[in-house]
Amino acid sequence: MISPSSDKLTVVHVRLVFLRIGEIDTLNERYQAHASIESRWTVSHDKFLSTITATEQERLIKGKSISLDKYEQSHWHPQLYIENALGDLKEQIKYSAKINTKDQKIYICEHRIIKGLFWEKLELQHFPSDVQDLSISVTSTYFHNRVVLIADPHRQSGVNREAFVDQQEWSLYEHTDTEERYIKEFLFRTDYDVEDEDEGGTHSMNTEDRKRCVLTVTCHVARQSQYFFWNGFCLILLITLVSFCAFGLPLQYVVNRLQVSCTLLLTSISFRWTVNRSLVTIDTLVAKHNSLFVFFVLADDILPNITG
Repeated sequence: MISPSSDKLTVVHVRLVFLRIGEIDTLNERYQAHASIESRWTVSHDKFLSTITATEQERLIKGKSISLDKYEQSHWHPQLYIENALGDLKEQIKYSAKINTKDQKIYICEHRIIKGLFWEKLELQHFPSDVQDLSISVTSTYFHNRVVLIADPHRQSGVNREAFVDQQEWSLYEHTDTEERYIKEFLFRTDYDVEDEDEGGTHSMNTEDRKRCVLTVTCHVARQSQYFFWNGFCLILLITLVSFCAFGLPLQYVVNRLQVSCTLLLTSISFRWTVNRSLVTIDTLVAKHNSLFVFFVLADDILPNITG
């Protein structure tokens, strides 16, 4: 396999486009997505030109792109993978090469199409008027002294707003963010990392200093709160207003007043249980209002009937 020297740092330019965003599962904190990832890095002219045909060299010199079949089997590549993927992703990977007219360098481009489930931490403190981040994190099996991932300065990441499944429940923003961060060493290592340690080169590091570069591309969605206001808060308000019907019964009918109050109490508890089944187990705004209503029914109806 043709690989760069052990002391060479390769900068990989990454561009990610969300082609399609599927269902957002709030309860399990995951979502479905179909995305395209383009990763570019430079290679040596002499080493690369010696591996392609004369026809391909002519096309390359003319500024045209050439397709590289089975490139990963005989050449070095950054070995990228998705950090926050759930289960097995459906991937299609192709390689191409092209000379950049600005700096006259040969760039290898990895075209990766991925489809599957992705994990995302959802913050629901402002539910149902919340804005969530949907991200895909790209990283490499190489440490940061070998591969560094940065956002492509010439090709911006983006999102296709037309192919969005949950448009009735969410609003998808056009803006995307990119963030570069570093994580500590994983348990597995590549062959090149072991060679670096054996050679004791200038880039060999202690285990505590081993980090990997992660590039995260994030799009943003806002929950359409109208559905939850009508089916959540309005139902709570309706049950709350019905609780005052117990005061219409004469005081001597204590048993009947208790029956009405207990029925409303059980109704509120059932409604809270139904809401909790469709949301993560945190105190959302709907759940808090429902809990307050349970105590309101208990204090407003049952306690006066017992003491009276």
